[in-house]
Amino acid sequence: MKKIFLLSTAFALAISFQACQTADKKSATTKDSVSGDTTMVNGNHVAGAETTETGVDEAGATFLRKAAVGGIMEVEAAKIAQKNAKSAEVKDFAAKMLADHTKANTELKALAVNKKIITPDALPAEDQIHIDAMKKMTGAAFDKHYMDMMVTDHDKTVALFKQGTENRDQAVKTWATNTLTVIQSHDEMAKKIVANLK
Repeated sequence: MKKIFLLSTAFALAISFQACQTADKKSATTKDSVSGDTTMVNGNHVAGAETTETGVDEAGATFLRKAAVGGIMEVEAAKIAQKNAKSAEVKDFAAKMLADHTKANTELKALAVNKKIITPDALPAEDQIHIDAMKKMTGAAFDKHYMDMMVTDHDKTVALFKQGTENRDQAVKTWATNTLTVIQSHDEMAKKIVANLK
């Protein structure tokens, strides 16, 4: 009787172990397909398409993603500056940032969709924390923080877009070249305003 009980217990354990292994295989497959979602556009895998069908290499895709985050940051910061800035010059600069970067962001999104590249629609957590902190700042302190940020950001963005102008994809190259001119003018404007701020 004991032997029968032990055998049936061993058999039950073997079946449940086998079921667990099958479940693990299923969950591993699920994990793989979920992690692959970053390369999906409208249900189609585009990882290979980035280099073959669209002509956009990994450098071009990375450029578009970084430019998207930078563009969102500029727009969000400009919206806060229009409310919280003290200086009329800073408010005017923010209005220009809002207009120019909204236009550039729209062009970038259309280009990315055309090239089957997925770009972010929101800021990374770290940048969002910075934006939330800026909402609590006002007056001259805000003006200084925002304009210093604009100089630093535009210096980095100029460097990024110079890389974009060298991309082998003609559409990416053209957009980067046209947008770089605008960003360089923003950079010059920001530096002049910082020099005038007291």
